[in-house]
Parts: sequence; C-alpha cells; structure tokens
Amino acid sequence: MSGEAVRIVRLAVLGSISILPLLILPTMVGALVDYAGFSEPNAGWAAAVGAAGSAFTAIAVALRIRHLDPQRLAVIGLIMLATFDGASALVTDLPGWLFLVLRTLSGVGSAAAYAAVMASFAAMPNSERGYGVFVVFQFALSAIGLYLLPMALPTIGAGGMYLGLAAAAVIGLSQVRPVIRRSAQVAETAVELRMLLKPAAVLVMLGIGLFETANNMHFTYAERIGVSFSIPGFRIGEILGIATVLGIPAGLAVVWLGDRYGELRPILIALAIAIVGLILLNNFSGTAVYTIAMCALSVAWAFGLPFFQAFEARLDPGGSVVVAGGFFTSAGAALGPALAAMLVGPGAYSGVLIASIAIYLAVAALMIAAGRLATGNQGAPFD
Repeated sequence: MSGEAVRIVRLAVLGSISILPLLILPTMVGALVDYAGFSEPNAGWAAAVGAAGSAFTAIAVALRIRHLDPQRLAVIGLIMLATFDGASALVTDLPGWLFLVLRTLSGVGSAAAYAAVMASFAAMPNSERGYGVFVVFQFALSAIGLYLLPMALPTIGAGGMYLGLAAAAVIGLSQVRPVIRRSAQVAETAVELRMLLKPAAVLVMLGIGLFETANNMHFTYAERIGVSFSIPGFRIGEILGIATVLGIPAGLAVVWLGDRYGELRPILIALAIAIVGLILLNNFSGTAVYTIAMCALSVAWAFGLPFFQAFEARLDPGGSVVVAGGFFTSAGAALGPALAAMLVGPGAYSGVLIASIAIYLAVAALMIAAGRLATGNQGAPFD
C-alpha cells in the first residue's frame, strides 16, 4: 500500500472517531431511554443538541479554514471530545440542563476535528475515492458499535458508553500528527465567503444538509422501530449491524466508480434507494421487511454521502465549501432527531418516515438544480 493510501486510511479512522456519537446514534438513544431514564423525545433532543454544537462550529471554521492550522484544530477538537464525553458518563447524576451543555460542547469538539479531516480530503486529487474510503470506515465502526454495544449496555450502562467514546478520542490524538498536514495556504476571509455564496455551492450545501436531516430522522428511531415490530432487542442489534456492514461495499463502490459518472447521477440513485426503504417501513412490518429496509437505507447513505462531499470539493478544492458543508450536515444531524422527536408518538413512527421521504424528494430537486448551475449545461450531471 502506498504512503498516500496509508494516509487516506488513517485519515478515515481519525474522521470516524470524531463523529462516533453519530455512528452509534440509534443505540445511544436507546441507551438513554433504557439505562438513564430518558423519554424517547428527550433522548432525541439529547442527540440534537450535540449536532447543533457541531453545526455552528463548522460554519465558523469554514470562514477561517485557510487561516487555521489543521493539526492544532484536530488536537483541540479531540481533547474537547475526550473531556466532555468523559464528563457525560455521569449522565444519571447530572441535572438535565448540564448534561445537554456537555453534549453541546462535545459537538463543538467533534466539528473541529471533523473539519480538519474533511479539509485534508478536499485537497487531494480524486477526492471521491478519499471520501469513499472515509465512508467505509464510518460504516465499519458503526457496524461494530451497533452490534456490540447493545450486548455491553446491560453491564456498562449509559455511563460506560460515554467513557468508551472518550477513550476513542484519546486514541484519535495519536493519529493527528502522522496524517494531518500543516497548511501554508492563507487567503482573505472574503475569498472563502465568495466561494460559499456561489449559487451551486449554496444548493449543494442545502442538499447535503437535508440529506443528513432525513437520514438522521429515521436513524434516530431505527432501534425503536424494530421494537415496534416486536423484534427482540438482540435481533435488532444484529440487523442494524448487518445493515451497517453493507454500507462498506457501498462505500467501496464509490472508490471504484470515482468520477466516471459525475456526482449527480449517483446521488439520485442513492435517494431512490432510500425512498424505497422508507416506503417498506411505513407500509409493512415484520423482521424480513425491517431487515431489507435497514439494509437499503444503509446502502443509500453510504453510497450517496461521498458524492455530495465530492461535489463540494470539486466546487472548491481549497476546502471552504466542504467544511461549510459540515455546518449543514451537522445542522441536519441536529434537525433530524429534533423533527423526529416532534413527529414520533408512542410506538408510532409513520410521521417520521413520511417526512423523511418528502425531504429526500426535496434533496433531489436541489441537486438537479445545482448540477445545472455547476455545468452550465441544462440537465447534465456535474462531471
């Protein structure tokens, strides 16, 4: 394996550690309900505030990304993750408001580390392949967490889960210096802002934000939906683990495809697969339907996300757009659980599923418009 390939793999590991709470989101929500006494809506809000902290940090970093030392940014972010995830282990003893503050500050640290990784990928040639490898590792770690964590929770509880997240951040610190390179590129903030205000960039950032909103809406209650289908808890963990593992070949498909079909067509395919999965969940029940739907949703997420990020990187290889896209993805990760918490009822998830379908359709419209603006050729994909 070449030195650059090794760097891509290690960057992917570091980036996955920085967003680990998102990767185990449904099990984390279930842990707060089952082991910390949270209601389902409150557990969703706890997930939302961390993503909100990430969102506002991401937009601030995007406006300064060419001025910042990415190594220092990653180190600060990981230290914050280790500190505030570790403090969150006291969840059962903390006032509710203080726990939410800790989750918000953890989100700030997550965004800082994630931005350093995303800017490093954006500067590489063939960024689709880098983002594809990144997605492979995200889904691999997610699969491991979703499979093993439900088995460990009866022993470690919600507090032990947060201590594990803190330990992962400490491990991530060892990867910063080898893989994140100091940047000599400095530009005026006006240059970064001008890149972010391009119409195509605005549409793509809105598109990826809404994509993550829909993804996180149904993902937040994925475990609870399985419970509503009367599937045993251990079986739900197995299904979610298998579905997440299927995201790995989906990400590898991105590495193989590269940019040969542009970005728009793969994104539309991913959206169609996700919509089919949600229609199955909303209209049928049972273990087989749940398994097929979860697998479809996982594949759609893993296959689509790198092409959104590659679209952003193609618009601005300097990294402003892809890092600002982190604001929209984090905003989506916050808005998704929040909307889901408002739409969910006791054992009733139809509102969540239908709203997710509507959002995916809106994303398709935004990305088609962005593709036309980016190429100047009506109807052509961005290639």
